Amino acid sequence: MGYLLWMAAAAIALFAASTRQIQGSVLNRQFAFCGGGFSLWLCLDDMFLVHDRYLGEAFLYITYAFFTGLLLFRFRGPLRRFGGDTFLVSVVLLGLSVLTDALQGLWPNSYETVQIFEEGFKFLGIAAWLSFWCHYVSSASKPAALEQH
Repeated sequence: MGYLLWMAAAAIALFAASTRQIQGSVLNRQFAFCGGGFSLWLCLDDMFLVHDRYLGEAFLYITYAFFTGLLLFRFRGPLRRFGGDTFLVSVVLLGLSVLTDALQGLWPNSYETVQIFEEGFKFLGIAAWLSFWCHYVSSASKPAALEQH
């Protein structure tokens, strides 16, 4: 189910960026391209379990953390102007999912209980990610909204 949300976020961001719907600075459109591309990769990883089967969790999680940090730094302007708080919430929730997965052997609860938390954090994180990109594209596509920010 989560990969459908990743796919929706990718489609929304990439469509808006490629059709030049996004107004204002070129940086706004670049952010949508980068975020959409990252969303598409996360969708493919979720669908085909690339992190489990092919490239290894540690490598991909470090790569994801680096790319997320790069997004936060490079596009801090658009994030501030267009509701970056939701973006941060999604990053925190997805981070909690990864942390829960990494530390699941240390939890005193059953495997099933830990999985509920891990998958719950992940799903809520993906939903917040999709919410951010919907809001970003909607806000960045309105010329009047750009003048107010």
